[in-house]
Formats: sequence, structure tokens, C-alpha cells
Amino acid sequence: MAAERGHDVTVLEAAADPGGQVRLTARSPRRKEMIGIIDWRMSQCAAHGVEFRFNTWAEAHDVAALAPDVVIIATGGLPNTELFEGADQADVVTSWDIISGDVKPADNILIYDEAGDHPALQAAEIAANAGAKVEIITPDRTFAPDIMAMNLVPYMRSLQDKDVTFTVTRRLLDVKRTGNKLTATIGTDYSDHAYEKQYDQIVLNYGTLPLDDLYFDLKPASTNGGAVNHDALIKGRTQAITRNKLGTFQLFRIGDAVSARNTHAAIYDALRLVKDI
Repeated sequence: MAAERGHDVTVLEAAADPGGQVRLTARSPRRKEMIGIIDWRMSQCAAHGVEFRFNTWAEAHDVAALAPDVVIIATGGLPNTELFEGADQADVVTSWDIISGDVKPADNILIYDEAGDHPALQAAEIAANAGAKVEIITPDRTFAPDIMAMNLVPYMRSLQDKDVTFTVTRRLLDVKRTGNKLTATIGTDYSDHAYEKQYDQIVLNYGTLPLDDLYFDLKPASTNGGAVNHDALIKGRTQAITRNKLGTFQLFRIGDAVSARNTHAAIYDALRLVKDI
């Protein structure tokens, strides 16, 4: 959108390929068409002369070296592995680890789904197809509330003949290593009841936390201090906040770099901001 409006655009991409979390989504054969979201945009970027620099983990000095007028942080998020009830859980893996293939499913797995979105069931499908015994636990009254029925049915069809159990209204409170096993302390929001159960592997689908270090590193050098005029954003007017007259660029962030959201919301973040820059 920025290039179509006549701006010179450089994208610093940490990975070897574009797409971020969408590439994880597309690893599931049933959802492989999601990669079209990326393929179409890359073809449009090529047509409008956008420069991509892949395998580039951008630091503040890398951004400053480009002497930009506007910097948009779209660094996404990373899986949260810190339970609300305790410290960071070093012995757990995440749904992203299973989906990406970075971690092989173990024999007996707990998938704890706090987020209620696709990655938990994607990970469950991969693990179950590999022959694992899987228990999916959620603190909600229903599992995967963010997945609508047309998407939920194919997951259920693929899991019903596998060794997969769904457990609702249970909350993961703690994880401790016991020899070669992981002992999960499991409770509920409705009483003080709690029990322990052992697994070979515990997988968290606990939402994402913003990967926003670069945004905060760049704030002091920006004219707007990274702020957004929301009234102007809603009304389709140009962003014109000036908090630092010595700043050299406007700074914004979008998508999961602000807070966890779905693909549609992240795309809309970019559209409504950039269409008026």
C-alpha cells in the first residue's frame, strides 16, 4: 500500500522468507491455500518496487542507516510460555514448535489451550497423526471458541478416530519435571480442586506477546514518540503528532507487535494506517 501511494519502501525481514505466522498456518495441508495471502502481496510488492532484505534481524542502528521518514514496526509476537499462575515454564514447548517441525511430538502429550485459536488444534492434528496420545485441556467451557464451525468440523473429523481427549474447565497451574516425565498440576476456575498428572510433553497454546524491543529502542528518535492519533486514524486523516522536534522519523507499530490478533486484523492495521501516510 505504501509503495502504491508512491513511497520508496524497504522491508527488513528477519526470516529467510516472508509471511511470519501465515507460513505456520499454511504448513497444515488443509490450510495450505492461506499462503496465497503472502504470495499475492509479494507479487504486488515486486510490481511496485519494494525492496526486501531477508535474514536481517533489524536493530535500531540498521533502521537509522536507511534515514527513513516513516518506520512501521511489524515484528509480530512470540509464543507466551509464562503461566499467569507462575514463572516461565522452561520445560514446555509451544504449539508453534510442533507446527513448524522444530520439535517432534512425544508419545503422551498435554496440549494446554488458553488462546482458543487454530494453533492448538493444528498441533493436536500433527501429534495425533504421528501416533501420539493427546489430551487437549482448556479452562473454557468449550474448546477452541475462536474457531468457527466450518473450520472446526474438519479438525474434529481428523481427530475423532485418533487417541485424542478433550477436557474442558481445567486450568494448568504448574509444570515440574519428574525424571523423564513432566508433572502437570491441573485445577479449575470453579473450585479449589486440583490434581497432578504426568505427560511426556506439555505444549502451550497461550497466546503471543509483542516482539516490541525495536519499537521501544526507536521511540526516542521519533517525532511522534511512537504515538498514534486515534481520532485521525478513524477519520482517515494523516498522522501529525509531534512530541519530539529533534526526531527524524514517524514511528508506528501494527499487528501482533501491538497485541495478539488474527490475520485479518493485522492486515487491517496496516491498511488503515498506511492509506493516509
